[in-house]
Amino acid sequence: MKAGLTERLQPAREQPVHGLRQCIHAITSRNSSALPGVAMLLIVLACNAFLQPDFFSADSLSSNLQNAAPVILVCMAQAVIVLLGELDLSVGSGISLINCVLAAVPSLTGWGTAATCVAALVIAVAAGVCNGLLVGYLRQSALIATFATGAIWFGGALLLMPQPGGAVPEILGEWFAMRVGVFPLAAIPVLAACALWALLQRHRFGRRLIATGSSADAVFKSGVDTRLVKLLGYVLAWLFVFGAALCISAQTSSGDARLGLPYTLNSVAAVVIGGISLAGGRGSMLGAICGALVLVLIGNVVYFAGIPSNYQEVFKGAVILLALGCTFIGARKPA
Repeated sequence: MKAGLTERLQPAREQPVHGLRQCIHAITSRNSSALPGVAMLLIVLACNAFLQPDFFSADSLSSNLQNAAPVILVCMAQAVIVLLGELDLSVGSGISLINCVLAAVPSLTGWGTAATCVAALVIAVAAGVCNGLLVGYLRQSALIATFATGAIWFGGALLLMPQPGGAVPEILGEWFAMRVGVFPLAAIPVLAACALWALLQRHRFGRRLIATGSSADAVFKSGVDTRLVKLLGYVLAWLFVFGAALCISAQTSSGDARLGLPYTLNSVAAVVIGGISLAGGRGSMLGAICGALVLVLIGNVVYFAGIPSNYQEVFKGAVILLALGCTFIGARKPA
């Protein structure tokens, strides 16, 4: 155990990699926990291609990427927290609060788009700091603490916008609808989040985050302040939540205090589908992204197959159970 944690905490040593086989082995071993999620994604993609002859057309791909962008971001946020060994039940309410800020603040204050977005970003970071302090420094149960803060964020959203309405700055909607070829500009926040995560994996903070999720006591005994790691982990996650709320707000062009509520459980579902252990310390961001795409594309399968929409949740539950089975089987394999 101690040797494994030391490897996570110390900078990775550069080893020469010769040949394509070694490269593939290195990539698959690093993301092996995501393989069930990748397999499910391929199956769902095949179903979509069968049911939609134009699934791979530029318009269809762009539309699906736009719909998937906010889901991917909020699932990446939850993945950061779960890898840390915790959980955040307030991400959905946080999306609602940020959405209502973006829709209500311009008319209430006369602020422009930039000032409104900065205010929303400050609120997102403050929410991450609040959760991080409660869980990291005050050692409260993440389940209870984030359930409570989620109620506060939802109450704040209702105070700003008791009824759906308002208007998100038009420039956000115009940006969200733009695309370059098949590539929608709405995917830029997702690419930025992926780049940030990849960069952090080369930094000691990224290694400490995973190690803390694996064994917080052992990491603390090695001299690392795990309270600060958890605080920074929550802040990082809420940067992703802000990106998700920005995309959703640009897509809807209005505010709704209940808009983000379904995203909490969907983000947990995507993490499970992606093979990330809810115990923390095991999994990859690739798995969370695949899980998010599976959830988005399941809706397409249900719709184009002519299945009543009520069955969408049934399919989602079946996929989650299948993912849990794959995770259980993988965990029982001898090391």
